[in-house]
Amino acid sequence: MKACLVMDAPIPADVIQNGLRQPTMLITRDVKSMQLEGWSQADINQTQTTMQALFEKSLPGEGYFVQVLGMFHVNFTDIPYWSPIFSWLGVTGPIDGQRAHDIVNAYSLAFFDRHIKGSPAALLDGQTTQYPDVLFDVHNVTL
Repeated sequence: MKACLVMDAPIPADVIQNGLRQPTMLITRDVKSMQLEGWSQADINQTQTTMQALFEKSLPGEGYFVQVLGMFHVNFTDIPYWSPIFSWLGVTGPIDGQRAHDIVNAYSLAFFDRHIKGSPAALLDGQTTQYPDVLFDVHNVTL
């Protein structure tokens, strides 16, 4: 596998222990959004701490940690496009559905452009004013 993209999921202990060798991008959301969505504190802790542990301790190679403020888990899917009623019912996060979609697509595409195609991807060079609703961190990346 040339590259690994993980979206909003707890990381198994064996993966943290053994690490990943390929470039990895982790995309998740902030704790406040998870609380607003109704996640238990135990589930929030498991998701956030395991993703952060993988990023900080188990990636000897290149890694990216992307947190999108105001997203709910469903914003990682196409459900917000099915009907505006999902937003009205509070199923999607406070972030605009199109904005969430654009952010996830932009970072995913930049990641695969750089690590699969070998193309430049300026978005991965650091925090950008284009996406102030994203907290972005890089690990062991040589530009």
